[in-house]
Amino acid sequence: MQILGIRTASTCVRYAIVEWDGQTASLVNSAAENKLDFPADCQEIPQKLQWLYSELERLYRMYPDISKVAIKMNQFGTEKMANRFSTHMDGVVMLSALQNGKTAHTFLYANMQQGMSSKKVQAFAEDNVGRSDKYWNAQMADAVAAAWTGRDK
Repeated sequence: MQILGIRTASTCVRYAIVEWDGQTASLVNSAAENKLDFPADCQEIPQKLQWLYSELERLYRMYPDISKVAIKMNQFGTEKMANRFSTHMDGVVMLSALQNGKTAHTFLYANMQQGMSSKKVQAFAEDNVGRSDKYWNAQMADAVAAAWTGRDK
């Protein structure tokens, strides 16, 4: 089974394709594309949402074995405009999953592991799945960790 892990942000979207065989997880796209940078002509949120939707459709065609989608959503706290944009993008991810017959779940750090935080997520993702060859950071680790956590949902 393949799980698409997603972490949205106002500047780019990180994604992980995690293969789960019931015992072991592997990062399918560890050496491939994992970062969706918004084009320069996508400045307004409606444009970004439409572009993201089309990119998700492309990912479903590239990885037809995806059966689940796991989204690392923003932590609760003081809301900023960038977080609001990210929440809108999470909605697009959920809608595209539903329209493509995939289940979708959202996760906070507390859903992943007790005491999880942005400072611990990289080690957690590496220990449970692995890391990407390029652009490895906390946001990519969020996508990996969300996919790993979504394997049982």
